[in-house]
Amino acid sequence: MQASKKRDEVGVLSKSMNILVCLAESKLSVVELFERTGISKPTIYRILKTFESGGFVTREQANRKYILGPALIGLGRATRNSSELIRNVRPALRELRDKYNETINLGVLSHGKIIYLDTLESAQRLRITVPISNEDNCHTTALGKAILSALPDEVAIKKIVELNLPIRTTNTLNSQEKLLKAIRKSRSLGYAIDNEEDEIGFRCVAAPILNQIGYPIGAISITASTARTTLQDFAKIGNHLIAVCLDLKKTIPTYL
Repeated sequence: MQASKKRDEVGVLSKSMNILVCLAESKLSVVELFERTGISKPTIYRILKTFESGGFVTREQANRKYILGPALIGLGRATRNSSELIRNVRPALRELRDKYNETINLGVLSHGKIIYLDTLESAQRLRITVPISNEDNCHTTALGKAILSALPDEVAIKKIVELNLPIRTTNTLNSQEKLLKAIRKSRSLGYAIDNEEDEIGFRCVAAPILNQIGYPIGAISITASTARTTLQDFAKIGNHLIAVCLDLKKTIPTYL
């Protein structure tokens, strides 16, 4: 029974993707989608209704044909923006990795989570490996705190209230009050530090990347073993990251 249900779910997903691919090529009616895909008309209709309710497709009233909707176009724009950010920031990440021989990360804030867009690993034997596209907590990472610190206080508070605050280590900031205090300190410094709050044995320092209007579109962090770095070391690195991110702001496209 479970295997049959799983096959049905995979089948519906495959059909749904097929319909989106067809609509990416041209606007189509239910009949035209049937002719192109061979999927039954009732199934096409159900899938389109689901997509339409989420804004992924839109039906034109004049000809009753379907086109890609604003939600899907928004996802495409977000993907393009992420690619542009990586392309603009990658040279700076390489320079930082070569200078410090530590792992360098580029992350963005999305729905209360940090998403790693790019990671350049250290050659050190003791290091953290973070898969690209991996999610991490906002409150336990220097990346998350750096981005929040670059937001206006009222916006940062609103985002903090929406966060879950799972405890990762004994150093994790597990209350909204502690997190807000840390973010305000980071705002005054210009950089944020994760002092073994995400993983024992590792520290991280990050600075926000701002776009042309001063809004944080991501952050760069450096992660290192506590055996190799002190908090004093990270204060110096943090100030260097501020300078790097200020230089990047000059090269960031206005639409990011």
